[in-house]
Amino acid sequence: MKKIILGLFIIFLGYCGWNYSLIYFACVQLKGQLTIILEAKQVDELISDKTIPKETREKLLLIADIKKFAVEELGLPSNNNYTTYYDQQNKPSMYVVSACPEFSMQEYEWHFPIAGTFTYKGFFNREMAEEEVDSRKKEGYDVYLGTASGWSTLGWLKDPILSGMLNKSKGELAELIIHELTHSFKYDKNNVTFNENLATFVGQQGSLLFIGKRYGTSSIEMKDYEGLLHDNQLFDERMTRGYYELENLYKTFGAKTSKNYKYQNKKVLIDQIICSVSNLEFKDKNRFDFIFQKKSNINNAWFASFKRYNTLQFEFKGSLNTAGWNLGKWLKITDFSQFARK
Repeated sequence: MKKIILGLFIIFLGYCGWNYSLIYFACVQLKGQLTIILEAKQVDELISDKTIPKETREKLLLIADIKKFAVEELGLPSNNNYTTYYDQQNKPSMYVVSACPEFSMQEYEWHFPIAGTFTYKGFFNREMAEEEVDSRKKEGYDVYLGTASGWSTLGWLKDPILSGMLNKSKGELAELIIHELTHSFKYDKNNVTFNENLATFVGQQGSLLFIGKRYGTSSIEMKDYEGLLHDNQLFDERMTRGYYELENLYKTFGAKTSKNYKYQNKKVLIDQIICSVSNLEFKDKNRFDFIFQKKSNINNAWFASFKRYNTLQFEFKGSLNTAGWNLGKWLKITDFSQFARK
C-alpha cells in the first residue's frame, strides 16, 4: 500500500511539473474570481442604502427585473447570479486573448481539463494576458486582445453585477444579462461558436421583448435599442463576411506564394473591408468611426471574433419563425443539437 501511495504521489508531482503553467494559470484565475466574489456587495443592501446615486439604484433594480423576465417569460435558469455588485474602479475585470495564423482563419485553441476547448482565453490579470499575446505573436499568430463586459461561470459560482455594466443603455444591459443567463441554460462543451451564437441571439431577441413589455413598443427606449441593434447587426454581418472573404483569399495561396505577396493582398483586402463600413446605412452614422482609427491593429483574430458570435443567427431566426416568434416556446421545444453540429 505504501508503494502504491508513493507511486501515485510521484505521478501527481510529475503531472504538476509537466502542467505547471496550466496549474499556475488556474490558480491565478481562481484567485481573481474569488476576489471579485468576496469583495462583491449584496444588491439588496445597496438598494436600501440611501447614499448611493439614484441612477445606480435604478439600474440595479432594472437588472433584477431583467433577470425575473428572463426566468419567468423565457424559461432561463433561476440562480443566484446578479444578486451581488462588484465595483471595478473603472478598470476592466477580464481580458480576452484570441489568435489565428497570419494566413489562415483557423482559430487557435486552448485546452483546459474539465472545462474543455476554447477559441479564446480569459485573464483577470492584464500582465498575464499580455504575456499570452507576446507568446502567440512569437509563434507567428495574429492576436487580438480585448476586454469582457461580463462572463458566465455556468452556475458554478455567483456571477456578480459589474459596475461597468451600469454604464450601458437599458437595451444593452438587458441584452448582456440575458446573454449570460443563456449560457447557463444551454452549453455545449468544446463548441464556443454555438454557445456564443445562441447567447447572442437569445440576448437580442429577449431584450426586444423585455424593452417592449416594460417601456412600450413605441417608446424612446425601444427606438434607441432598435437603432443600436440595427447598426450592430449591420456591422457584425459585414465583419463576418470579411472573415469568409479572408478565408477565401488564403485558399488561393499556394506553397510557392511569396510571403510579401500574401502580406500585400491581405492588407489590401482588410483595407477594403474596413473602408466598406462607411457605405453601410447605419442609424447613427458615427457609431463605428472608431474602426478607422484602429485599422492598423485589425487582423485575422479580430474577424474571427465576429464569426464566433454571428454565423448561426440566420438559422436561429428561421427556426424561431417556425415557433411563431415565441422565444420562450422556442427555447423550450427546440432540439439545439441540430445547430450545435454545424
